[in-house]
Amino acid sequence: MFEFIQAISIDASAKQAFGRAYVPAESPQFADHFPGRIVLPGTTGLELGAQVAGPLVETTATERGPHRLAMLAMVERSVFRVPIPLPAEIRITARIERELGSSIRVGVVLEQGEERAATARLVMQLIDVPQGQFGPALAARSRRLERWKSAWS
Repeated sequence: MFEFIQAISIDASAKQAFGRAYVPAESPQFADHFPGRIVLPGTTGLELGAQVAGPLVETTATERGPHRLAMLAMVERSVFRVPIPLPAEIRITARIERELGSSIRVGVVLEQGEERAATARLVMQLIDVPQGQFGPALAARSRRLERWKSAWS
């Protein structure tokens, strides 16, 4: 799913991030959701929100560190107001609402066009990641995040 995020911008002082995603209708994972009128699955929307919230948390959290990554720990609440037909360009806004040690609550909004399509409250958990066996995966993640940041305009 990382290929759906096109760009990201993080405003650390405001504790918010903005992302842009493009989700094509041709992706095989959406073929049966729903035939004849393919729409974005809610779980995919939540994952897009977490992909923007994660780098925001890693950048701004007070307990951050060079080997701490944010993982989606819980969806406290989500509301899907309207279906998002595919293909779709989606704007994602993430704002830190509260920090409780290494657990950070983030409010997320997904918009398509002028429509607020979904909102969610996600809890991101900062975890310590050992460098050894995860080194190649962490390097790929860093390259992906830099590509997203450089694409923001």
